[in-house]
Amino acid sequence: MKKSAILFLFFTAVILSACGGGEPAADDVTPITEQPPTTAPTPTLMPTPAGPVSGAAVVDSIQINILESFPVQINVIARGELPDGCTQIDDITQERQDTAFPIAITTIRPADAVCAQAAAPFEETISLDVLDLPAGTYTVDVNGIRGSFTLDVDNSLQAEEPAAAAAPESGNQGVINGRVWHDECAVAQDGDTAVPSAGCAPLDDGFIANGALDGNEFGIEGVAVNLGEGACPATGLATAVTDTQGDYVFTELPAGDYCISIDALAPENAELLPGRWSFPQPGGAAETSVALEDGQVSTGNNFGWDYEFLPVPEVDLANCVNSLEFVEDLSVPDDTIFAPGSEFTKSWRLRNDGTCPWTTDYTAVAVGGDDVPGPTAVPLPGVVAPGQTVDLSVTFTAPEEDGVYREDWLLSDANNQTFGVGGLPSELFWVKFTVGEPEPTPEPNSAVIGGVVWEDFCRVIDGEPTQGCVEIEDTGVYIADGSLNFNERRLPGVTVTLAKDACPEDGVFASGDILSSAVTDEDGLYRFPNLEEGVYCVAIDALSPANVDLLIPGSWTWPFVGTGRIGIILAPGEERLAVDFGWDYQD
Repeated sequence: MKKSAILFLFFTAVILSACGGGEPAADDVTPITEQPPTTAPTPTLMPTPAGPVSGAAVVDSIQINILESFPVQINVIARGELPDGCTQIDDITQERQDTAFPIAITTIRPADAVCAQAAAPFEETISLDVLDLPAGTYTVDVNGIRGSFTLDVDNSLQAEEPAAAAAPESGNQGVINGRVWHDECAVAQDGDTAVPSAGCAPLDDGFIANGALDGNEFGIEGVAVNLGEGACPATGLATAVTDTQGDYVFTELPAGDYCISIDALAPENAELLPGRWSFPQPGGAAETSVALEDGQVSTGNNFGWDYEFLPVPEVDLANCVNSLEFVEDLSVPDDTIFAPGSEFTKSWRLRNDGTCPWTTDYTAVAVGGDDVPGPTAVPLPGVVAPGQTVDLSVTFTAPEEDGVYREDWLLSDANNQTFGVGGLPSELFWVKFTVGEPEPTPEPNSAVIGGVVWEDFCRVIDGEPTQGCVEIEDTGVYIADGSLNFNERRLPGVTVTLAKDACPEDGVFASGDILSSAVTDEDGLYRFPNLEEGVYCVAIDALSPANVDLLIPGSWTWPFVGTGRIGIILAPGEERLAVDFGWDYQD
């Protein structure tokens, strides 16, 4: 411990003893400064039980990725939070039950450990055992969070490889191949505002599918593809028809220039309409030129089609299953405040995770809760195939009386049978809002991010840790506890960085992402004022030239152990002034 710190503590003890008349409790000490720094929430130190504790991991979301291979490989990415730094993932088990893949992620917390009660995010990638699965739709359940995927063909090693992968039989024979796929884009309306899905890109005054072949987008079978000799436009040399995966191939081609094109207006391609091409020319013609060398295999000559309405798969309607997955609210988050009598539009994004296609005979229906002025039944805007999403909007009018309102909704099929999340009529989606006087609209660019950088004090003297230390999982190694105490030193002169979007996992910001930097003042405080709403990353690079002499050696204890960055979602006009950073010097 530094000499100045010892003298400071000694004189502080004398003054407190003289003023209090006795030994004060820690809670009785209230430091007063000219500009008191805001403090981060102090993690509660929780002793663990006598023996290891097992439990189920809290999973927030899952993402199903279908890899572009054959046989198909499928990975499930599960994301969630562990309750503290001592809890770890213990085991991941999966099994297959007919068309379902239940997956269990368990945790274990070691005995006799004292941990900071601060949640730690986790991400686990789980490879599904899908070899030899027959074609069909399958559900995945990871600790209660559900998703689904569809195999268009049997996923068997005996399946014939696409002809496009074959090498030419002789040196002067070339191959051209590619895929015609459904490039997905859904656009909802929030009043007069268009709300595009993640797969959309702007085009003119609207949106179109983004032209990227994603793993969850399927090929289109039965499309006639034309091959012509020379530069585009050219046809008449040959025609190929896409297979069940949407793949086409032209073989035994000599070296030369070729034009590949698709006529969506041709009678044989009538199943494509209505819609438009998103790739290779967004909103334009479906043609691409290939300069083929002797014996070359030219792959990846793809065409993306953005359906206006989704095609309906052929299924047995008598035996298919109706089920939905709630994806997200597109407008009017729960508890939004509206003035009495005002009109608003609520939009939901739902996914068809059953096996029945949703036709325009399906409707969204109000089934309970408060009676909110507005329609009680709204037909779906188009066909929704299994695995696809639909954006559903309903316009309501806020009641005249103040209060909290919630109206519950389900989907209803052509036979008026209702169903909800997971196919259950008890699992609802809803609109929930408050009627009252709305809060004033914040001034543009009036949000603020700020906090304090402090020395999180922990020392081990003669083998004994000082107050404010916690042990790292029975290792005998101690670090500071991540709690900002009144007597801990604030750190001036530290450079803090503000960047747009979420924090990168490796801590390295992309070029152009850094928006600003600030240096902590004599009280360890920093501020980033005049911000608009959005997602930001606040970070301190201890190894940067500006900080290395001030901080090294040492390590971060807050907001995360060993990590000096944190993501912030900033609302309009919001003041986030407790984005603090704790640093434990290592002498």
